[in-house]
Amino acid sequence: MQKILLPTDFSENARNAISYALKLFADSDCIFYFLHVLPPTLGERRTVPTSVTNEMLGEAEAKTREQLKTLISEVTSGNEKTEILVKFDLFTDAVAHIAEDKNIDVVVMGSHGAGGVREFFIGSSTSNLIGHIQCPILAIPKDLEFEPVNEIGFATDYSFVYSRKGLEPIFRIAEKFSSHIRFYHVEEGRDEWNDEKEKIRKEIKKACEGYDASFYLLTDAPLSTATRLFVESREIDLLCMAAEKRNFMDNLLGKSPVKDMSYHATTPLLVLHKNTLK
Repeated sequence: MQKILLPTDFSENARNAISYALKLFADSDCIFYFLHVLPPTLGERRTVPTSVTNEMLGEAEAKTREQLKTLISEVTSGNEKTEILVKFDLFTDAVAHIAEDKNIDVVVMGSHGAGGVREFFIGSSTSNLIGHIQCPILAIPKDLEFEPVNEIGFATDYSFVYSRKGLEPIFRIAEKFSSHIRFYHVEEGRDEWNDEKEKIRKEIKKACEGYDASFYLLTDAPLSTATRLFVESREIDLLCMAAEKRNFMDNLLGKSPVKDMSYHATTPLLVLHKNTLK
C-alpha cells in the first residue's frame, strides 16, 4: 500500500494539490494522510498554567480536525482510505517525523508558481523540505488541472547510477498511465560527454528494462532554455530530478538544475532524494 502525505494550510493552492494527488493515485492501493501543522509556540507559553495551556491546545487541535474532516468530505469520493494528522511543530520537522514514522512514499504539496526568487518555483515550505526528508516530494503548480501522465521527463547529470528500486516512484506512475520516460542531459560549457557518463547511462537504461525509456543529449543551450524547449516539444506532463542532500534554497546560490527548473510553473515537479536513487 502506498502512503501519500498531503500537508495543507487550507489554501486553494493546497486544495488543488490534494485534488491532483487524489486523481493521480485514484484506483491505487494507498492511504492519504491529511496533515495540518500548527505553530509550536502555543504549547511553549510557560507563563500560562498547564491546565489552561492543555485546554487551548485541545481546542486548537479539535477545531483543526473538524476543518480537515470537512476538507476530506469535499474533495474525496468517500471511498479513499484517509487519516487525519494534526501536529504542533515546525512545518519541516513535523513532515520529516511523519515521513519517517509512517514510512511515507510521496509528499504532495502545492507550488506558488513563478513568484520571484524568494518564493521560488514551489514556495518556501516545499523548498525547505527538499534535502530535509528522504521520500519523494511532488510539487503541483498553482491552478494546474490533472491530466494523465503520458510523458515523464527526467533531468540527469549522470553523476551516479540510479537503481531500479530508487526509480520505483516513477515506475509506478509509468505503469498506471503507460507513460514514456524521457531522460535528458544538458551539456553546458566544459561539461563534455565522456566514457564515465556513457557507462552510467547504460546502467540506468538497464535499470529501466521493461519500461518505455529513452535518453537525450541536449547541447548548445543553457540548462534553463534546454529544459523549457524539451518540456514544450515533448509535451512533458511530469518533470523529475534528483536533489542534493542540502537545503533546497541553497541551490539558488550556485549552478543547479533546480534553479533553472524554477521557470517551469506549469509542470508538476517530482523531486527524488539522491540517497534513495542509488
